[in-house]
Amino acid sequence: MQEILTCLREGHDAELLALAGFVCIVGVYGSFSVSHHAWRAEGRLRTRLVLMSLVAAGSTAWATHMIAMLAYKPGMPAGFEPVLTAISLLIGTLGIGLGMAISAGRRSRLRRLGGGLVLGIGTILLHYLGQYAFLVRGRIEWDPTLVTVSIVASLPIFALSMMMAGERNRSFRPFGAPLLVLAIAILHVSGMAALRLTYDPYVLFPPLTIEPQLLAPIVAAVCLGLFAVSLFGLRLTLKARAKLVEDQQRLGELANLAFEGLAVCGKGVVLSANEELSRLTGKPRDMLVGQTISSLLSGLSLADITEGEEMDAELSGDAPDLVPVRVLRREFKLGGTSQTVIAFRDQRERLRTEEKIRTLAYSDTLTGLANRERFNLALDKAVVLFESSQTPFTALLIDLDGFKLVNDTQGHSGGDEVLKIVADRLRAALAEEPDHDLARLSGDEFAVLIGGTNDPVHASAIGERIIRSIKEPLALRGQTVHISASVGIAAVDERYASAEQVFRNADLALYDAKMKGRSRVSVFSQVLRNAANDKANTAIELQEAFEDGDLELYYQPQIRLSDGALVGAEALIRWNYPYRGVLSPGLFLPVLEAGPLAEPVGTWILATACQQAARWRAAGAEDFQIGVNLFAAQLRSREFASLVQATLDSCSLPPEALELEVTENIILRNEAATIARLAELRDLGIGIAFDDFGTGYASLTMLKEIPITRLKIDRSFVRNIENDRKDQAIVDAISRMAAGCGLDVIAEGIETPEQADFMKSHASEAQGFLYGRPMTASAFEAKYGLAASAAVA
Repeated sequence: MQEILTCLREGHDAELLALAGFVCIVGVYGSFSVSHHAWRAEGRLRTRLVLMSLVAAGSTAWATHMIAMLAYKPGMPAGFEPVLTAISLLIGTLGIGLGMAISAGRRSRLRRLGGGLVLGIGTILLHYLGQYAFLVRGRIEWDPTLVTVSIVASLPIFALSMMMAGERNRSFRPFGAPLLVLAIAILHVSGMAALRLTYDPYVLFPPLTIEPQLLAPIVAAVCLGLFAVSLFGLRLTLKARAKLVEDQQRLGELANLAFEGLAVCGKGVVLSANEELSRLTGKPRDMLVGQTISSLLSGLSLADITEGEEMDAELSGDAPDLVPVRVLRREFKLGGTSQTVIAFRDQRERLRTEEKIRTLAYSDTLTGLANRERFNLALDKAVVLFESSQTPFTALLIDLDGFKLVNDTQGHSGGDEVLKIVADRLRAALAEEPDHDLARLSGDEFAVLIGGTNDPVHASAIGERIIRSIKEPLALRGQTVHISASVGIAAVDERYASAEQVFRNADLALYDAKMKGRSRVSVFSQVLRNAANDKANTAIELQEAFEDGDLELYYQPQIRLSDGALVGAEALIRWNYPYRGVLSPGLFLPVLEAGPLAEPVGTWILATACQQAARWRAAGAEDFQIGVNLFAAQLRSREFASLVQATLDSCSLPPEALELEVTENIILRNEAATIARLAELRDLGIGIAFDDFGTGYASLTMLKEIPITRLKIDRSFVRNIENDRKDQAIVDAISRMAAGCGLDVIAEGIETPEQADFMKSHASEAQGFLYGRPMTASAFEAKYGLAASAAVA
């Protein structure tokens, strides 16, 4: 170490050594600057700048070395061997250029370290070849230790300088040039200190030896070239910075025209922002500059935003509420510098619109309640919660009683007013329930989901409260309207833990409430499910029975009371069950009437009965009349009258030979349309019988409006007719009323001669077990002597 310090203090001209350091700094800056701009350029310009930077780097190392050699004071005559001196410049330039080429750009650190090692080796070769070209009037020896120190100490610094120069973090890049200068300085001083000179006057210089004063102008010219390169690099830098400022200004002007907030960022820090971003954050643009992306986007860093892919985020600002935005990141080059633009799209209006659409999609527009879709979502959510944490819930289905009458009398607008009032009453009735969802499913059907309980007592109390609330009279267009409701209740349990099962159970309970008289609450039980399953099985078996021909018509005779003569029969359907025998209609008729088979089976009954009546009329019963019961589904068809006429024509049966029987319930389901269909049938000459008269709720005005020809007195009034004065009075009233309206009367359920004797004065015809039970066609023919003739026919 002492030898190195002595070499610096006594072995060198301080001014020239300082000049060497200055030239090294200028040359390194110039070569690095040109190299930096070279890799940003393109085409031929890039090639020229690369060559310029490589030559400048080699020349810098050579000029620094040569000036330092000129500054060395050997204490004896000295000179330079020209060939080795030129070779040192060439080898140094090639080695340094190769090292810079390897580490150019922002490649991996390992590659930049390797490039730095190659550059260091080139510089070391330049230095020691140059020293070997140094000649003195004497002998030159080398200290191997100092030579080793110069190489070992400088080479890692060369490698480190190139690694630092290419770092992505700009704060590390400025250390690259000083480290390179330091490495050159260590190499030179240690290498010069390694020289051991001994004066010998007998040593002669070679003929082409260049004296120092002759080499100085060459070195000066190289230095001037390095100064020119540095000035050129400085000019490029200033020009690039001016271009960057100009581009940033233009970008800012364009950004202010955008409808989105824009921020130009460098390393996650905002460099500039437009007016829209200022508006979104509520902060001036100059306050946004310098802020990090993570501070603007609530902890979201720049690395979290994938380039080219939009993502949701929340933008912070002066307001306490975060602004929902969609952000998009794009990388671009500005003035040769990589920068990032973040676009911020305000999502508040979109979210408000989506919320409005969602509200419309999940709300009933008439009442403002949730609609079926929203209720189904709530039900699905409740089921998931039950499955995960066994949190119970209960579903209530509500159906209005008497709402059809409101629609018929007040019109649909009046019905809508009633539904709004009902919705308000439901809200009030459920106000005490902290966890509930109320919805209008369709028409006059509502639903309630009660969370946190499966107590049937509590749910029934809610149902009763709902019914009381809806039962209150309401004023509508100057009139008082009365309606009520039926409520079906079903709670979730392990057996029925799906949304569909809970809803179906509540629907079964609602159906049960209506069947029991309406305006009441019914809680689901397994009995209802079993009954529903039985109905479903019956419907399936009925379909198979109809297809397999297991359905059959039985005939019950109708007798004229005055002389006991056969005048007709009522066709009654029976089911020949494979292992249960003949089933009476009470076991399957409700299922048949409510299902899709009602119309085709009804058509089959009509055709079969008409064909049988035609055969019996041909067999001698000339005035025979067949009675056929109708299903409601048949009267809903506009083509039913044409179908009946076609059936009569195909059987060659006159219209008066057919009597169609309807019940009060069929008429009340669709009164206006049903009456219209019956009028068409009556116009054809077909008889219309009002079956089970007196057992329902039909008003007496129906006798004027419905085109019927006969009343059938129900068996319930005949059963005790001999002894019950009330039954006698009712039958007498029906008989007188029918006579006044020009209607015939037939009595059902005659089982004793006494009943028949009493009814002779009140009805013209009768049917019942006294005259015969329902029987097969063959038994009927045998009883009344129609078999042989029928066979001939």
